[in-house]
Amino acid sequence: MIKFFRHIRKSLLMENKTSKYFKYAIGEIILVVIGILIALQINNWNEERKDKIIEKQILDEMLVSLKNDKEIFEMLEKRLMEKDSAIQKILDLKEQGELPFGKSFGGLIGTARQTIRFTYDRSPYENLVALGINKMSNKDLLKAINKYYSQSLPRTANFIEAIEEEYQPKLQKSEEEAIKRGILQKLFVKRNGDDKWSVMYQSNPNKLFEDERFYQSMIDEFQYMSNSLGRLRNLIKYNSNMIEELEKNKL
Repeated sequence: MIKFFRHIRKSLLMENKTSKYFKYAIGEIILVVIGILIALQINNWNEERKDKIIEKQILDEMLVSLKNDKEIFEMLEKRLMEKDSAIQKILDLKEQGELPFGKSFGGLIGTARQTIRFTYDRSPYENLVALGINKMSNKDLLKAINKYYSQSLPRTANFIEAIEEEYQPKLQKSEEEAIKRGILQKLFVKRNGDDKWSVMYQSNPNKLFEDERFYQSMIDEFQYMSNSLGRLRNLIKYNSNMIEELEKNKL
């Protein structure tokens, strides 16, 4: 009987030790899991912090790029407005029947025939996409950036390119015909102070204002100017809005 109770007591002691070991093992596992979770969280915080730093750098670069683009767009706007003014002066002279003389009229024709080369910087947006554009915390700003670079800019570029494709062959042909008929003479001269060449025009005013085809070429130049200027001005507004949004949402 005594042996029986000793056996029961020994069994209980063994069970208690096993229970303690099991609880200890569970505790150790829980501590390891908690440690892993804390390490993962710290790693996530570090990654988010790095992404924030890179995002800020990219958005700062984008702001500088947008301001540079705005200067280019406004320069192109100025050129188109100069083109418009020159065309109006030429048409007014024809309507009034006044014969122009001197180099100033050749300068008017050169200004009336100048074109624009539309360009912009897309690299900051591409850098943002490479970072993982959906990581941006400000979703409203992200939406505005996507719309500007994915819609406004390419649409304007495609629109102006389409205008070029429509009008440039006609304008080039009218110029070639005017040169063949002796109405215009196209000269290439070096600009003062550098080795770059510029285009200058000389004209025969008597033949020029008697030629209706030249008058029509000025109408075509006006249409080219008007269509390009309208789209460019809309883009300048979008560009200004983007600059304002980025400055307002600086990280």
